[in-house]
Amino acid sequence: MNLFFEESGDFKAGAVLSQQGEAYQVEMASGKRTKVKSKDVMLQFASPAPAQLLEDAQVILQDIDLDFLWEVAGEDEFGFAELGTEYFGHAPLPHEAAGLLLRLHSAPIYFYEKGKGRYKAAPLASLQAAQA
Repeated sequence: MNLFFEESGDFKAGAVLSQQGEAYQVEMASGKRTKVKSKDVMLQFASPAPAQLLEDAQVILQDIDLDFLWEVAGEDEFGFAELGTEYFGHAPLPHEAAGLLLRLHSAPIYFYEKGKGRYKAAPLASLQAAQA
């Protein structure tokens, strides 16, 4: 099993070596090991390999149109996986979900973070003021 998780404000992926209660011992592609609490896990996935997931997520991130994503999001608070189903038209694959989360996180003008993996689209007036 592999994890896509948040650590110190960055998103990372790694392979699970062990799990004890609410914590995972994870090995990154670099060989570095880290302890990850389950509250920081955004996705669990079997494939692709963690390094490949991050590469594929970057490609997805670049392809996502922020204006269209903002329109799809609506006014209510949402989880990134829920929005992924709306945006992609199907339950997002791991690399699609990761890319979408990275895109949401990288666009604070468009989306306000409301919690781990939860966002709310900025009101139109705020968005227009920020873009002016």
